[in-house]
Amino acid sequence: MKRLIILIEIIIIILLLYAIPEKETNAKQKYFLMTATAYYPGHECTHPYDDGYTAIGDVAGKGCIAIDPVNGPLKFGQIVFVEGYGRGVCNDVGSAIKGWEIDLCYDTIGEAKEWGVQLVKVYLLE
Repeated sequence: MKRLIILIEIIIIILLLYAIPEKETNAKQKYFLMTATAYYPGHECTHPYDDGYTAIGDVAGKGCIAIDPVNGPLKFGQIVFVEGYGRGVCNDVGSAIKGWEIDLCYDTIGEAKEWGVQLVKVYLLE
């Protein structure tokens, strides 16, 4: 009889654990569906701003992401994960980047051309 009572208590505890909803912020990670293009920090892609630095003064290269900080969902300094690209920092702007678009920096023009244009999920890592 005592074992039956213990078994029932264990079942009740398990049911209570599954019945308690998780906080919504922990249950789903926030992401944005955005159009992503790619660029290379050389004169072929960034002329006349081909000094090798981003809009906020970081050295341009893989991991730099150009955004529209005024009309887009991302802001300067945010760290994100882009599917198919990896981790990056929103630290640049581009004259062709408007609203829900991002421009991913690569170290070579060949890598940038290979990326093309893609619809991607952009996860906030803050």
